[in-house]
Amino acid sequence: MNNLKNQILLLLIVVSVFSCNFNVGNDYGNSKDSMDLAAVESEVKDVIATTLNFFQTGNIEDAKAVFSNDAVLIGTDEAEYLTGWEEIEPSIIAQLAVIKDAKFDTRDLNVTISSTGDMAAYTSVIDFSFTAGGEAASIENVRYSGVIKKIDGVWKTTQVHWSIGLAGQAVEY
Repeated sequence: MNNLKNQILLLLIVVSVFSCNFNVGNDYGNSKDSMDLAAVESEVKDVIATTLNFFQTGNIEDAKAVFSNDAVLIGTDEAEYLTGWEEIEPSIIAQLAVIKDAKFDTRDLNVTISSTGDMAAYTSVIDFSFTAGGEAASIENVRYSGVIKKIDGVWKTTQVHWSIGLAGQAVEY
């Protein structure tokens, strides 16, 4: 009888230990199953669609509201690997001084939402038309990707990457 009690006690201890370990540091309790994924996806797509609106307003405060303080911006220019709002802000100010009447046409938007619903990664292709120096211009097939995260209840860009593809291959394979 004593042996059976020891086995039951051991079993209870093992079950308790494993159940605690499986619930620490995972997303099981806050998974996509327990949230309205369609609502989160709709919200994320709306945020992504309005992320570049600061180009229409020309207002640096609108841009600042988009980015997290520790955001990373990787642009098309060689020098555009900017970390933190302090590095991003001068670039945005310079762009807003030159780029007017900006319009972004997005296609092929692909969104991946974290299991907790507070972070999303996206990829898309953008055609960008604008006026610079009084001249109309456009750049087509810009690859645009990024990550947004809900910080204190507000979606913020934590990483954004723009690139323009090369004709042919950079490295033959």
